[in-house]
Amino acid sequence: MRLFLIDYENVNAAGLHGIGQADRSDRIILFYSHAANTLSFEIMDEMMDAGILPERVCLERTGKNALDFQLVTFLGYLIAKEKADSYYIISRDSGFQSAIQFCQQYLGVKVHLCPSIKAANAARKKEKKAEVQQAAVSIPQQPKKVKPAKQSGGKPAKAKRAAVSLRKKATVIQVQPAGAAPVAVPEQESFSVNLETVLSLIKPKVNADIAAEILQCLQGSHSKIEFHNALQQHFDNANVKQYYHCMKPCFVSFTS
Repeated sequence: MRLFLIDYENVNAAGLHGIGQADRSDRIILFYSHAANTLSFEIMDEMMDAGILPERVCLERTGKNALDFQLVTFLGYLIAKEKADSYYIISRDSGFQSAIQFCQQYLGVKVHLCPSIKAANAARKKEKKAEVQQAAVSIPQQPKKVKPAKQSGGKPAKAKRAAVSLRKKATVIQVQPAGAAPVAVPEQESFSVNLETVLSLIKPKVNADIAAEILQCLQGSHSKIEFHNALQQHFDNANVKQYYHCMKPCFVSFTS
């Protein structure tokens, strides 16, 4: 419920413009005197169409600001007696500001000063819009989920893996001072392989004929790949894997 107190001496019929947009639950009290007691047909039609009939309080004793004092006194009485959603003084008299500040400071009640009911309706719409915007700002927004792009067939496209470049291991170069003696590079230790060596390395043990074939494959190869290929020409896959693994100590004889 909204409560309107109309200073009719100040605003006359213009202060009632917009009464047709008032709610049926609103209470409208019109303070008037014999000097200001006329009403236009336009306002009467608006009130009749809306089915709203204001309450009337007539000023019996005249005097300077007499109507203003009665209006403010009745406002304090209504604040104590009735709990309205909002209070409005319809007047162009800025002298009501002191009473409005008093209500705000000591009674904790906000009273609006508007020139007409129409202006009061516009102020309420503006306040509601501000409240909605404030509520929207206070609600934390959830981050939007990004849907995967779809392929031409309608299925979500798989995320592409980022290409990873593998850096080659850096070669360390030792720089010798000018005139220094060259660093001697130790020669690779020679490794002699014979039939007895093969027989001692292969586990489980094999006979001399198989060991001789393995030795022949080793002596005819210059690299580990050639040795592996040679074994595949003489033995099945299971034995190739076994013999290749057992003969690893002999790989030092290969150049690559």
